[in-house]
Amino acid sequence: MASTRALVVDQALAELALPAVRTNDFIVSICVSSGAAPAPRLVTPAGAIPTQYTLASGLLMAVAVWPWEPSRGSSVIWDVGPARNAAVMNLVYRNGDISNVGLTPVVGIREYSNTNSLALMPSTGYRNLYAAVTVSSSLTGLAWPSGVAARDQQLGTFGVNQVSLMVADTPGAGGSPGSVQLDTTVASAAVVLISVPGRSDGKATWILGDSVGSELGTTTILEL
Repeated sequence: MASTRALVVDQALAELALPAVRTNDFIVSICVSSGAAPAPRLVTPAGAIPTQYTLASGLLMAVAVWPWEPSRGSSVIWDVGPARNAAVMNLVYRNGDISNVGLTPVVGIREYSNTNSLALMPSTGYRNLYAAVTVSSSLTGLAWPSGVAARDQQLGTFGVNQVSLMVADTPGAGGSPGSVQLDTTVASAAVVLISVPGRSDGKATWILGDSVGSELGTTTILEL
């Protein structure tokens, strides 16, 4: 998995190049903007339909997932309209199942206020991507729970507050992997769970630290 990220300030269009990509890789593009509605609109590539949210903090978030092919181009363009400030991230996943692409890749969302701990929703399916968005004046770092691998983060400033977009993923198991621990109390936060479809051999996946969905010897078998 590879990623690119950018902070866009005072621009209506947010363009971000894709990482190295090949045919049938899955692209996950996330755009978080602030200011006036509407939510970010995906301009390029054509045909990919984003899932859009207005968060309690007033931030606008959009997520799109699609299988890549050469006609899709080498970059993603979001129209953030009058918001003009945005954090954008593109992630690439390989070996997904393009026959199982759903219209709603976002399978869950939770919002929080005045906290330094974000409980993650249970993982589902093949590959689970957690995207955490926080609004704070002092956040400088976080720790994902065991079994959830940090992938990228974008820290930026929209007005007086710092808006952070941080992502991590884990294989599917069905249990809750735990909580994200922040290094400060944030005024507002949200976690979005994105499912990247894939094929399964029918065997359970052991997630380190998941005492609910991954019991070695009970729900999973260790093969050397």
